[in-house]
Amino acid sequence: MIAAGPSALGVGRTGRDAVLRRVARAAPRVPDHLLAPALRVTAALVGRTPSLLPPVARRVLVLVPHPDDEAIGAGGLLALLASRGARIDALLVTDGEATIGARLPGHEIARRRRAEFTRSLALLGGADATHTALGLPDGGLPARRADLAAATAVALAATAPDLVLAPWPLERHPDHRAVAAGLLDALDAGGGEGAAVWTYEAHTPIPAPSHVVDVTDHLDAKRAALDEHVTAGEAFDLRACLGLATWRSLATRAGRGAAEGFLALNADGLRDALALVDGAGPDVGERGGA
Repeated sequence: MIAAGPSALGVGRTGRDAVLRRVARAAPRVPDHLLAPALRVTAALVGRTPSLLPPVARRVLVLVPHPDDEAIGAGGLLALLASRGARIDALLVTDGEATIGARLPGHEIARRRRAEFTRSLALLGGADATHTALGLPDGGLPARRADLAAATAVALAATAPDLVLAPWPLERHPDHRAVAAGLLDALDAGGGEGAAVWTYEAHTPIPAPSHVVDVTDHLDAKRAALDEHVTAGEAFDLRACLGLATWRSLATRAGRGAAEGFLALNADGLRDALALVDGAGPDVGERGGA
């Protein structure tokens, strides 16, 4: 089959160059104040092979914007680390009361989703897993950055983790980005000293993970944890998230297993990524939900 290049489409070199010039002129220009962070984020995401080694961690703190994010983004890794003796602690930020499609009062949705989260965390982290629930408003986290920073700092001090798991800062959902911003503020204030930060994907895949961890042996635990989130399932089919885990296993088992992708970021990396989002203005995802 012959590719349909410019000549095949009836566009000569002169016409092709004119088209390219028009496209270049129409392309959005990165504002000057965002150019440096954009270049650093691009450099961090492009041109490297992900590590396939799981982290060595004895104490793990996972930041969870909504009940179900722990299972979607890091369920396999949590189960893997718990099986190796790690203690799992979680900070549940909202109760998910704004779940799209749920036909119940908000307080009842919140009660059910928090109970579902508790069961999910026990399946992933074992009987010793603990969590703190903040009860901040689902869909309203961007306006609560100071509260997020303070609560995250307290959690870091209380759990002394060597690994922190948090949403990656270019997630489409504004609540997820707000949790990443709260983590940044807590780190800037001196919290989490010595802890590695791995960010996970939930609503938005990471284009080039720094780490891809094989979780095939813990897929049953991830699947069972997802199944606990019955109320969230009124918004979307949580098992669809297993499709990404299968695709990620192309890097680990030629697509015949399950894996999860993560992007390791320090405070400066979080800051650069969040600067890009803040500079882009509001998006279409400004609402609550699963």
